[in-house]
Parts: sequence; structure tokens; C-alpha cells
Amino acid sequence: MRWLLVLLYPLLLSLLFVRLSFTEAFVAFLYQRVELPPDPMPYELRLSIAKLGLRSVLSEEGMEEFKNSGLFNSREIKHMEDVKRLLSFFFTLLYVLSPLWLFFFFRLKSFKEKGFVLFSGGLLLELFALFVIVVSLVAYNWLFEAFHNLFFDPYSWRFRDEDMLLRVYPMDFWFKATLYTAGSLFFFNLLLQLLGLYLWRRG
Repeated sequence: MRWLLVLLYPLLLSLLFVRLSFTEAFVAFLYQRVELPPDPMPYELRLSIAKLGLRSVLSEEGMEEFKNSGLFNSREIKHMEDVKRLLSFFFTLLYVLSPLWLFFFFRLKSFKEKGFVLFSGGLLLELFALFVIVVSLVAYNWLFEAFHNLFFDPYSWRFRDEDMLLRVYPMDFWFKATLYTAGSLFFFNLLLQLLGLYLWRRG
């Protein structure tokens, strides 16, 4: 059970931080820091459309609003439907497994076992977060393409510069979203890892 908790720890904490990044507050925070390419659309309109795209991948109502907006072509709609299905799978996994993880974690008999889980799972997550951060800084385009080709049809997510998705979500948006999410995950995990080390030694 300890090792299962260790292996699930990086997955669930990563999914939690990804879920937190799929919020309107995070999009608004990020938009203030993104280098938006020149566009006749005013900033506030681009931000509102970016939030519309966010809602589309989180709920059926949001997707209907997205489709009925008349701002996106059929290929863009199809891609966002693919994204919605992917997120639905991973977020459902998060919602189902997280309570179970917490239940079995707190059933561990000693502080030493709890500390072992947090520290060891934290090591795995630390390596993953550092990998994402370093590769993003060195070769983000490669990482972006590898991720999309892994989860989507290689020809389904490539758009023209004039398509609305690229106008409201430029590459710098995804680059900084990745860095902020991975960086926040790394430092929060470090705190839990230190807590785990304390509990391990105490036990």
C-alpha cells in the first residue's frame, strides 16, 4: 500500500495543479504576463474569448456557448472537444482517486510510513517537475508538439495564424502556463517533501 501511495502521489498532485490552472483566475493572471502578438482585437475582448475557450473544455454548457459564438471554425471546435474529453478523463481520475489516496494515507499506522510516502513520492514528482521546467526552457516547441502528438491526432491541432485559437492562445501563453504550473507544483511539493522528511525522522 505504501508503494502504491508513493506512485500515485506525483500523478494526483500534478493533476491537482493542472486543474487549478484551468480556472478563469489563472487565465486572467497569465494574460497580464503573456506577450500577445499584434491583433486588431482589444485586450479585454481577447481575454474574454480566452475565458470562453476555458469554459468550453470544462462543461457541456461552456462547449455549447463556444460553438454558438461563431468565432471558431469546425477544426477549432473539434480540437476543443478532444481537449474536453481528455480533461474529463484526467479530472475524473483526480476526483475519484484523491479521496481514496487520502483515506489510505491517513490509515497508515505510523508517522514514519506517512513520511516515507510524502518524501519518496515527492522525489518522483520533483524529478518530473524539473524535467518539465528544464525542457520548457530549452526546447518548449518540442515539448508542446510531443505532448499534442501523444494525446491528439497529429493533424488535428495545427492551426493558421489567423485562426481564433492562436490569436487568443499564442505560444507564449502555453509556455508561461507550463512554467508557472510546473514551478508552483515544484515548490508546493518541496514543502510536502520536507514535511515527509520530518515525519519520517519523527517516526
